[in-house]
Amino acid sequence: MTLARKPLTALALAAMILAPGAIAGCSKATTESVDTGVSAIVFIKRQHTTVAPDSVATIDVAGGNGQVIDYDRYVPGGSLNILSPARPDGSVINLTAAFPNADFNGVDVSFDAKQAVFSMKVDDSDHYHLYTVQLSGGHEIHQKTRGDYDDINPIYMPGGRIVFGTNQMYTEMGTRADEYEHGRVVTQLASISVDGGDADRHLFSQNLSHTVAPYARYDGKVGYSRWEHLGPVNDVKLMTANPDGTNMIAIAGQHGKPANSIFNVKEVTPNQYIAIGTTRSRTIHAGALVHVDARNHNDPVCLDPNTDHWVGHACLDEEHAQFDILTPDVPTGNGPSPAGRFREPSVLPDGRYLVSWADGAVNDLNQSSQTAPDFGVYLYDPKTGKNSLIYNDRSTWDLAATPVAIRKEPPVIGDLQRAPDASQPVRIGSINVRTTSLDESVKGAQFVNDTKLSDALGQAVKVRVIEGFSSEAAKGVTMFGLTMHEGGAVLGEADVYNDGSWLANIPAYVPVHLQPIDKFGLSIRSQGTWIQGMPGEDRRCIGCHESRTGQGVPAFGQNPTVAEQKTAQNLTEAIADRAEYPWDANDSPTKGYIQEILTAKCVQCHNATTNGNKPQEFYTVAMTSTTTGTTSQYKIPRFDMSATPLAVYYDRAVRTYNTSYVSIFYPSALEMGKVKIVGTVPPMWGIPANARGSEMIAHLNVKAADGTTAFPTSTRPMHPENVGVTLTDAERQALIRSIDLGGQYYARQNTQFKPNSNDPVAPGAKYN
Repeated sequence: MTLARKPLTALALAAMILAPGAIAGCSKATTESVDTGVSAIVFIKRQHTTVAPDSVATIDVAGGNGQVIDYDRYVPGGSLNILSPARPDGSVINLTAAFPNADFNGVDVSFDAKQAVFSMKVDDSDHYHLYTVQLSGGHEIHQKTRGDYDDINPIYMPGGRIVFGTNQMYTEMGTRADEYEHGRVVTQLASISVDGGDADRHLFSQNLSHTVAPYARYDGKVGYSRWEHLGPVNDVKLMTANPDGTNMIAIAGQHGKPANSIFNVKEVTPNQYIAIGTTRSRTIHAGALVHVDARNHNDPVCLDPNTDHWVGHACLDEEHAQFDILTPDVPTGNGPSPAGRFREPSVLPDGRYLVSWADGAVNDLNQSSQTAPDFGVYLYDPKTGKNSLIYNDRSTWDLAATPVAIRKEPPVIGDLQRAPDASQPVRIGSINVRTTSLDESVKGAQFVNDTKLSDALGQAVKVRVIEGFSSEAAKGVTMFGLTMHEGGAVLGEADVYNDGSWLANIPAYVPVHLQPIDKFGLSIRSQGTWIQGMPGEDRRCIGCHESRTGQGVPAFGQNPTVAEQKTAQNLTEAIADRAEYPWDANDSPTKGYIQEILTAKCVQCHNATTNGNKPQEFYTVAMTSTTTGTTSQYKIPRFDMSATPLAVYYDRAVRTYNTSYVSIFYPSALEMGKVKIVGTVPPMWGIPANARGSEMIAHLNVKAADGTTAFPTSTRPMHPENVGVTLTDAERQALIRSIDLGGQYYARQNTQFKPNSNDPVAPGAKYN
């Protein structure tokens, strides 16, 4: 969002020429001389204001998007700098003076403190690319990456590699472009070698939303923040992976955290981190300082009895990670702050933190008042809570301060997968799907009362593997329907054997989530996180969300499960052959599978005038615009299965779908508190990702191959068979799958999607 320009005031012009050491104007920071304990720091300056020859200024703080993970904001006039000595009276050297129109997006210092890697966009026509610079001598700069995409947030990894975020396209699906919240090209992880650059470029498997802000861990793995969007889940968690992209696992944030998003992480000691906690939007990457402790406090092996020190990364326990907000006055939401906001902490050798900090509200609304937040570099002492000024140029943001200090290089983890052959499948599976550490219950269908998840999983006969895709796969689609679920396709359903094991081969790089299903085809539980793998990788686990601190997966061939003895089932069909459930044909010649069923079997009794043997009922939803103050009303039938277009308000916009779709999913999509309802709201006919709990499925009932029914026929007779209409087993399963996949209206098959054939990870492909 770039605001209309206006002349700079005298005060604003004066602020732009204040001495670089000026204080940020907050009583919570000190101006006394500070000692960082290091000889120098590297940091970047980012501009927020451009001034035209006529003194008219444009202020841009959000780059057109207020999300917590943005990467393509560009304002000319930034620089990469070294401050030596690293204190307020130090001297600043601009290392990139040869690029006066540049902007920057991340910097890191090598383990030997002789070099820095940074992301720079030299002008408006460029992309963000990676460069290295020597920190002594002539400060020689070398470009390491090129191409028609952005490379950001670089970090050094052991063995002479650099890991970073990129929006490069590299699968048949193209570049991910999530439909919800941010609607722009998202970033994934990649690596290069320091010496080889793009000639040694290696791409990690994909997530549907942003993967950013990598950092080096003590064990040689790379940690990073991942925006997780899957249905109602919409937050930023901490993950880790091997430097070759294999073995992606969770670190913290999956089981509760004090903020929606945890990012800009640095590891302080093994499995302890300093991070920023904030919300997803409108905070300009800024929030509270949070200490994260993901150590396993119940494992005595983690504690060295001789030194009383924590040892080893086997002590990771993401299920019970502890979070301590170090700056409680700083909100983790996007409201005004009484104590400013922090960005991009880094760890000094003595355990104190370098931070960027700005006073005031700090969000994208700063543009409304033609003032930008003033980020400067500060020293934060976690023992005292004291924030001391190191450097602040009032005309720029001073960000990503990193100590120039030798640090121990973590061990090198050898590559398990470096062959970029996307045709090699990923092997996924469980030793026993019934093993779970989740304290949850299941209800619905045969589970008349609340049933422990571990007991309910005893009835799992298959595991449904669902591929996820976003708006890159649906032309003109910004949301997939009246739910928060993205697009989905069933790769297949792998058999669960008597010992609870299952095993399947799935496409590489592609994000999937899993649903154990019973003999009725109903999901017992829908996994709320994406998993993915590199070509040839084995991603087997113990059970259906087993304890992360329990017994590990046995080696291949050791005590083989039944599934392993029978070999993995192949769920690797081409995109065009994967099972999708579009609601209607729309602009595509493909028939709308769900609407086709409803038109043939349901609409004669459930239409605009009748609902079974009764007249059709309606309820009205009124929505008042917060912008205009006007109120719009939407009349919705209780249960009308027709294809007639019907407009409704959902997620801040008016959208039009088939009446059948609105009837089924709008009751579960109602934004309570935001709408006024007149009339009787019907039951939740379709609950996204929960066909078992959906009234429509209960109303129809469903029969297994052994003749038993999911619901007692005494209370739930098979319908519409009880009125002389036959609904086939395949048609029932299509309706169940449509709901269990999230109730999407759109799919690839009804939005004219064509797989991308220019796959740069295919054998023989070349990079730009």
